[in-house]
Amino acid sequence: MDSLEEISKIFNDTMNSIEKKSEEFWNSFSKEEQLDLFCAVSRRIFKGEIKDKGSYRYVLYNTFGFDTDAYAQAQCSGYISIHNAIYDGERLSDTVKKSIVEFCKKHLSIPEDELKATVDKYITEFNKKHYY
Repeated sequence: MDSLEEISKIFNDTMNSIEKKSEEFWNSFSKEEQLDLFCAVSRRIFKGEIKDKGSYRYVLYNTFGFDTDAYAQAQCSGYISIHNAIYDGERLSDTVKKSIVEFCKKHLSIPEDELKATVDKYITEFNKKHYY
């Protein structure tokens, strides 16, 4: 049990040291440079998460080009929670969209070839009203 506690302490100390170093690095940039970095990272997250619908590993390894040693560090920085929130939201959105399509097929007289466009338009309008 002592060795498990020791390993945990070493891990936490290492992650804290990495966090301190990355915060010092961030603070070494001007606000303009920080915004440039933020936008570059956001574009990559958007591509990997939204466009490619990639897994946590996919985004780290394929989108960002990191090696496997990035897994724990990114996880401890909160990225896995961000990924899971995006993934859960996308999955929920897909489920809602499928339910709306099934409802429309069953209860509305919308031709099959117009159904997807009609549902997409409805969801876009709903999102504009409620989320923007």
